[in-house]
Amino acid sequence: MHHERQPTTSVVRRVATWLGVMTVATAALTVVSASPSLAAVVPTNALATASVGYGFFNADTEVLSIHDSHADGEGVGIIYYRYDLAKTGPYYAWNREGNGTTTYLYLTMPDLAGIKLYACPEKGGIIDATRCGARAFGYAGGGVI
Repeated sequence: MHHERQPTTSVVRRVATWLGVMTVATAALTVVSASPSLAAVVPTNALATASVGYGFFNADTEVLSIHDSHADGEGVGIIYYRYDLAKTGPYYAWNREGNGTTTYLYLTMPDLAGIKLYACPEKGGIIDATRCGARAFGYAGGGVI
């Protein structure tokens, strides 16, 4: 039985191809396994509603808008938490201007910093936390794609 000897370049080419395929497969597996955790950390707006109005965090402008949408004698209070600060919260903001008005809170946050907020009825500077709507989460954008 006679074995032909393969040229060195052919062996090197096959080994390099095999290593390239393994590298691509490993990289693909890494991206696929990391994707679910990365999907949650993108600039995201947050909308928290309550019976009296809502709070809206705009991820791009980092502005928290507080809108009163009912002529009921109550204002809108926002309870929020910022995950970019040493003291995460709670912090408070409100709109006491009446039905149909919006007040604005201009936040300065680093890219992808998290915020959690609740909208609640407010009267006389006291937020009724027992009547808050569901929590909403957002992440600051600041131009991140």
